Amino acid sequence: MNHLPEKRKYERYDTEIKLYFNLAFDVETKVKYQLLDKDHKKILSRKYPALSKNVSAEGLSFVAAQLLKKGDYLNLEIYLPKATQPVRMEGEVCWSKNVAPGKQNADAFQTGVLLKKVNGRPVQETIYFDKEYNVNWSIALESVLGKFKDLAKERRLEK
Repeated sequence: MNHLPEKRKYERYDTEIKLYFNLAFDVETKVKYQLLDKDHKKILSRKYPALSKNVSAEGLSFVAAQLLKKGDYLNLEIYLPKATQPVRMEGEVCWSKNVAPGKQNADAFQTGVLLKKVNGRPVQETIYFDKEYNVNWSIALESVLGKFKDLAKERRLEK
């Protein structure tokens, strides 16, 4: 099997969280998303459901029934177990691909998003290396994984 070189800057942490997203131009986790316009102000679509696959210090991957375009800008809502409010994120689509190419009625697309904001705060401003736990960390990871840095520390020690 041909393995491609790893291009990711930060380690990914598996999630399974429901999310919803909106698109804009310019743990089981549920996600909802919507498309936004070029100025990232006007919502251009309804909320679509998705399921997150992994999260990093500056990115999120999810699976949904829609194929998105590179450069699409999204509003995302991340629904964490036992949380009373969703985590609100904004980001730009980096890639989107069919999860099961060639299969009939295979409307499942995995999408990678570069996160720009989490709860209104710019993600880039929050990325740092945590020396105690030996991991890159950010508001994106803190929002989704909470205080699970110990998990990351254990994973590093296992490698």
